[in-house]
Amino acid sequence: MLTGETFPKGTAHRCDDARHNGDGLPHAVNLLPPGVESRWRWRNTIDSTHYQLSRALIAKVAEEAFDLDPSRVHFPVCYYDQSRPEVIATLTALRRELLTGGPGGRLCAESLANVLVVQLIRQMSNRQGANGGIRGSSGQLKRHALRAVEEYIQDHLDQNIALADLASIAHLSEFHFARLFKKTTGLPPYQFVIHQRVERAKRLIAAGQLSLAQIAIDVGFNDQSQLNRHFKRFVGVTPKRFY
Repeated sequence: MLTGETFPKGTAHRCDDARHNGDGLPHAVNLLPPGVESRWRWRNTIDSTHYQLSRALIAKVAEEAFDLDPSRVHFPVCYYDQSRPEVIATLTALRRELLTGGPGGRLCAESLANVLVVQLIRQMSNRQGANGGIRGSSGQLKRHALRAVEEYIQDHLDQNIALADLASIAHLSEFHFARLFKKTTGLPPYQFVIHQRVERAKRLIAAGQLSLAQIAIDVGFNDQSQLNRHFKRFVGVTPKRFY
């Protein structure tokens, strides 16, 4: 998949012996299935991102979310598609996370990747045997599972937490865990982790024993600027004003 902020004008490319032309619309989606050769030519500067989705991820989501045989899910060649705003929004969020190294880190990227594949299967695939609904979308996490996940997050708050680790604790697939976690807590897993980091930062700031730079690292942010940004978003004031 390819999308981006700035796309070239007057693009010409050949795909499987067919010619395609476009005006390089921003935030459009170009989708190429495996094994398709594509040659591009453009004149001006291009600012785009390529995403390579593994067969394993697509197969896992097809089975877990739609109860589909992965071999029956096929994606067509697609150029300059702007008709799926949900897909474009997810790609934009994933691009931002990957380029900026956001505080959600691995957990956020993995969650967005699962959402993206669900959207692609639902909106852009030639699938056979699916009714369009997502399997097991109702309900909430059981209380003991939520407690175990919360304890794990607290014990590993300064680390790069993986979605697979949290899902394993709850004995669920990654996709269903993320959905049920949000239904139960009101936040997706990566936002919940950021909130917990801010809460711990509040306690450390109140203790007055560490610098803000050290607190940022100890609670799992990349640096003090990340702490400042998310602290103000959740608390309403900067860490310095919270002293």
